[in-house]
Amino acid sequence: MVDDGSPDNCPCICDNWGKKDKRIRVVHKKNGGLSDARNAGMRIASGEYIAFVDSDDWIDLETYSLVMEKIFLTKSQIGVFNIIEVTSSNFVPDLSQDYIVLDSEKAIENTIDDVGVKTVAWNKVYNRSILEGLLFPKGKLHEDEFFTYRAIDRAEKIVYLQRQCYYYYQRKESIMGSFNIRHLDMLDGVKGRMEFVEKKYPSLYSKAKLSFSSCCMFQYQELLNHIEVDSKSLYRNKIKQLRRSVVVCKDDVKDIDKKSAIFHRVSNSPFGLDFICRIKNILHS
Repeated sequence: MVDDGSPDNCPCICDNWGKKDKRIRVVHKKNGGLSDARNAGMRIASGEYIAFVDSDDWIDLETYSLVMEKIFLTKSQIGVFNIIEVTSSNFVPDLSQDYIVLDSEKAIENTIDDVGVKTVAWNKVYNRSILEGLLFPKGKLHEDEFFTYRAIDRAEKIVYLQRQCYYYYQRKESIMGSFNIRHLDMLDGVKGRMEFVEKKYPSLYSKAKLSFSSCCMFQYQELLNHIEVDSKSLYRNKIKQLRRSVVVCKDDVKDIDKKSAIFHRVSNSPFGLDFICRIKNILHS
């Protein structure tokens, strides 16, 4: 358990659990953010497998026994389980027993499509051997965007369980539930994945470009909706420069719907990006 400089009673709670259960190790450190906290935990972890659970969330009591069973059965290096988003007490998880085995390319495609395996770090169990030397970038929001695809690339097999084992609790006032200029960190992570895919998984490059284009449009729309944080257009100009560096061509959009294809193609230019994002905001799309 990592106490990342918590100002409330969490340090005491952590210490009490450490006294109750000899398996629990407690780390007290100065506040350094989520990435730094995860890295601190990984440095002292002694198990053969590593997983993450964020402080607001929780897991099914059978999560790790179920996923480890499938990891051993399929000889996979990463086990992934499904997510259920929780905003109230009214939820019914999918308890399916179905699972599939993916190679690294298909799993990375999942992260691009934001399905199944997804980009998040916390719906997974990793064999620690594939995480050697791999850390989360300190000080970045959306740190998973920089980490997960690299971890997946190191695995020969990834097993995905359809069962919803991870309960992702969403609060409106949380970091992810409110607008923060640091959300722009996502652009660097998604661009890094796109450049990585271009070199190692070229068949996924068009999808990775569209994912980056979508990220640019989304973040630009957010800035238009929160114009007070970008009154001088500094961040919007940054997004324009990033988006202009990646050209979406006809071949990239041949397999998507016509409206989305137009949005991606028109947003190739700075003027087009601004125009499209204003239209999307009017359409609430």
